[in-house]
Amino acid sequence: MSKVMTRPWREILDYYSGLVDAGLPFQSMVILVQRIHLSAYSNGLFAWTSMQDLCIAQTPVEYPNNAPYLRISPLANDKLEFRYLDTPVEGQQWHRIVAGESAFARLERFIKHLHWF
Repeated sequence: MSKVMTRPWREILDYYSGLVDAGLPFQSMVILVQRIHLSAYSNGLFAWTSMQDLCIAQTPVEYPNNAPYLRISPLANDKLEFRYLDTPVEGQQWHRIVAGESAFARLERFIKHLHWF
């Protein structure tokens, strides 16, 4: 049985804000999600969370998901890892590690590169 995995951006923002309120170091995720939520991308990107990771796809996603998606993971020292899961072979997946303040710009370059908009 299929189940929709994607959630509204406001709900995802509230999730990460709650983690920060609980004392976890995810402020970069809050800022990134807030910028997406307030941008034109919020109507064309579909997201869900998996533990602390933010997963983004070009279309709504149902469980189980076999389609490619972008996973953004918080790392130490206010860094975020972007990883595009379009193959099960980790060594062949596109990935970048960026400073938190560069995350939205990195996302925009990713979107432009894949022609998602």
